[in-house]
Amino acid sequence: MSLVLQSYEPAMKRKLFLTKEDYQTCHIQISDTQERLAAIAIGSQLYSFFKTVSDRDKALDIVGRLYDNGNDGVITQTPKAYAIWTLESDASRLN
Repeated sequence: MSLVLQSYEPAMKRKLFLTKEDYQTCHIQISDTQERLAAIAIGSQLYSFFKTVSDRDKALDIVGRLYDNGNDGVITQTPKAYAIWTLESDASRLN
């Protein structure tokens, strides 16, 4: 079951739980650090790794809190956990 949330653009809908076909793994760098961060790319949007949790409801709660604080987040499922990713609007993709 996939949850669909309305994005800020009324004509667009996106999934909260992503499948492997929905994203590409990559590394990014954000403007305030030289550190190389694990990330996923969804189109032109880049999301940095935030954390993993083993419980689906906990993952939804964390993403809900991200939204409440004005941040964007998505969830991917790994074999043993749910990975939470946060949008990095000022990130640069590394090769």
